[in-house]
Amino acid sequence: MTASPIREIINFAVDKEREAIAFYEDLAGKVEDPVMKDTVLSMADEERKHEKLLMNLSPNKLQFVRDTTQPDLKLSNYLVETPFSKDSTYQELLIIAMKREEQSLALYSDLEQRASDDATRKLFTLLKGEELKHKTHLEKEYEERVLRED
Repeated sequence: MTASPIREIINFAVDKEREAIAFYEDLAGKVEDPVMKDTVLSMADEERKHEKLLMNLSPNKLQFVRDTTQPDLKLSNYLVETPFSKDSTYQELLIIAMKREEQSLALYSDLEQRASDDATRKLFTLLKGEELKHKTHLEKEYEERVLRED
């Protein structure tokens, strides 16, 4: 017996969360600055929360999902990502993380628009909202730490 399309989507999203956890943990291993390391590890922790949320999500629970999407600050949309190096600054690290979340947000937004049924659409709405929370958190950190006026 094959998994339902909703379960397949959930499994796909869990895999994406695990990839993100591995990405952030790998990045944390390359960062020497304690503040940068803490930021990256907190992102890995956020991805773990998403993984847990998805693992506990059943198709029946989707009927209770509401669109709680907040406005997109779109700050990362105007920034250019540079590859990570051992000399990367906190600003560059934040941009790398924001761009990663931006890509996930775009994926789930696109899939939400293409969904053929309400349950699938609600699932992508939930996933989109979670990625937007991450992106917004990083953009606010960028505003506070990088764009601040002294």
